[in-house]
Amino acid sequence: MAAIASMTGAGFAAGDSEIGQVRVEVRSVNGRGLHLKLRLASACSGYEAAVEERVRARVSRGSVLVVVERAAAAATLPDRDLLRSTAQSMSQLAEELGLEKPTLAEVAQVASSNSRVEAATSRPLPAQLGALFDQAIEALLEHRRDDGAGTVAAIGGQLDELERLTAVASERAPAIVENYRLRLLQRVQDFVAANVPEPPPAVDLVREVAVFADKVDVAEELQRLHAHEQEVRSVLRAGGEVGRRLDFLLQELLRETNTLGSKSPDTETAHVVVAMKGCIATIKEQVANLE
Repeated sequence: MAAIASMTGAGFAAGDSEIGQVRVEVRSVNGRGLHLKLRLASACSGYEAAVEERVRARVSRGSVLVVVERAAAAATLPDRDLLRSTAQSMSQLAEELGLEKPTLAEVAQVASSNSRVEAATSRPLPAQLGALFDQAIEALLEHRRDDGAGTVAAIGGQLDELERLTAVASERAPAIVENYRLRLLQRVQDFVAANVPEPPPAVDLVREVAVFADKVDVAEELQRLHAHEQEVRSVLRAGGEVGRRLDFLLQELLRETNTLGSKSPDTETAHVVVAMKGCIATIKEQVANLE
C-alpha cells in the first residue's frame, strides 16, 4: 500500500555549498493543486527554475514555500578573469574619451554588476546545493507521511462512528415505515368515515396508503450509505493520492444522509442523522489536508 501523505509539513537542511554556508527550508500546507513560492538568497539568482523543477519532481499537491538563507560571508572580489577583462575594456574606453584610467574600486564595482546580470539567467543547481535541497525535500515528505498516517487514523475513528450510526438507522427503518403506514391508514379511515357518504373499498384505501408509506422508506439511501462507507475504507487501504476521491465520496455520503433525514418522520432517526452529518463534516476537514 502506498503511504497516504498529508499536505502539511516542513523539511530543513543546512551545510556548505557552492555559494557558501546555507540553510534550506521547505514548508507546505494544504492546497487544491501545487503552488510554489520561492524566497531565495540573492546568491541563488538564476537557480529559480531549477529549484522549482526539483520540488515539482517530488511534490504533487500543496502550497509550498521554499526559503534559502545564506550565512553572512566576508566581502570577496569578483572572478579575476572578469576583473581583467572589465579593467581592459574600461581603460580602453577611458583612453578613447581622454579620461583618467579607472581605479580598482571602480573596476570591481562594474565587474560585480556584470556578474549579477549574468547570474540572472537560468542555470542548473550545483551538486552540493542540490544535495541540500534534496535533503530538505525528503525531510518534508517524511513529515507529510507521518502527519498523513495520523490523519488516516483519525478518519478511521470517525468512520467507525458513522458506520455505527448508519446501523442504528437501518435497525429502526422497517418499524418506522410500518408505524407510519398504520398511522396513515387510521387517519384516512377516520376521515373517510366522517366525510365520505359512500366509502371506497378497503383494498383501495390500503393500496393508496401503501403508496404514500413508500415515501418514508429509506432502504435505498441506507444501502448507498453503506456502499459509500465501504468505498472510503477501500480508498484508504489502497493509499497513494486519495484526497480528491475521498472528497467526492464525502459529498455523496452527505447527500444520502440529508435525504435520509428529510424522508424519515422519526425523531430519534433525526437525531442520528445530525450525528452522522457531524461525523462527515469532521472527516471532510481531515481529508482536506490529504494529498
